Amino acid sequence: MLLRLVVRRLLFLVVVLFGLSIITFGLSHVVPGDPARLMAGPRASSSAVDKIRERYGLNDPLPVQYVAYVQGVVRLDFGDSFTSRRPVRDDLARYLPATIELALAAFLLSTLVGVPLGVLSAVKRDRWPDHLARFVSISGLALPVFWLALMAQFVFFGRLGWLPDGERLPVGTDPPRAITSLYTLDAALTGNWAVLGTALSHLLLPVVVLAYGSLAVITRMVRGGMLEVLGQDYVRTARAKGIAQRGVVVRHALKNALLPTVTSLGLQVGLLLSGTFLVEIVFSWPGIGRYAVEAIQRLDYNATMATTLLIAVVFVLVNLLVDVLYLFLDPRISYS
Repeated sequence: MLLRLVVRRLLFLVVVLFGLSIITFGLSHVVPGDPARLMAGPRASSSAVDKIRERYGLNDPLPVQYVAYVQGVVRLDFGDSFTSRRPVRDDLARYLPATIELALAAFLLSTLVGVPLGVLSAVKRDRWPDHLARFVSISGLALPVFWLALMAQFVFFGRLGWLPDGERLPVGTDPPRAITSLYTLDAALTGNWAVLGTALSHLLLPVVVLAYGSLAVITRMVRGGMLEVLGQDYVRTARAKGIAQRGVVVRHALKNALLPTVTSLGLQVGLLLSGTFLVEIVFSWPGIGRYAVEAIQRLDYNATMATTLLIAVVFVLVNLLVDVLYLFLDPRISYS
């Protein structure tokens, strides 16, 4: 059953990527503008622009360009970036680790804080922990990510001077020896504690801003699931047997309230990836979000489509992982 589920979802991934490639390709090519002119520069001659157009196949009909692009994607060749003049595959390998580090840290922070806060809110219903959790949930859902990023940057960098305003490392600081390309992890693995402290200080502010919205959703989901489970008969029976409050909450209530929470966690991956676009721009974070925004502004078709397909792959694979976790959390579930 598990193998059938994985195979079916992987086939579904192919369909999603095919449809998404058509939509992205079509939209990117109907936007007014000439990428060849942007590449050549405003003072380039018409013959130079024509040579660039011919080199990248921009004179071919759109169906021909699309077929050539799909053939390249199958070989994991996304073409060259019109902006950087490098293969897009190399650009993604360069910028993706920064986004992974940012999104992974935000996911861990929102999960490690949101789940206990949601449990505490349900157990202490209508008391001050519950009011605090409600405030976090409402503000996290109401405040736009870009506004929160700007305010955090203004307060903690501009006014207080406690944290840096952006970038992964200060200008002139050498990154740690590359093992995973995640600066904090590489610095810890190589024992470069000075760089580790610097990298963490640069990571802290964008991670908190990015995690705040997901933290609000996770807290609300856990609270709602816990309140529903705490009123069930088996929980009252466990309390009547004299089981300690901690055991009732952790072993009986939380375990059964995890299903909607796991669903929410899977959806938060998409939310975090979309949030990185704005956060990376505000904090000058060199990830694929910033790379994609610059590609869109410069009509860089290949870079735009590659980042879109990459995010779609991550999102579908994470949802596949959520479905697999369902089978382990609740054996009654069957994907027949």
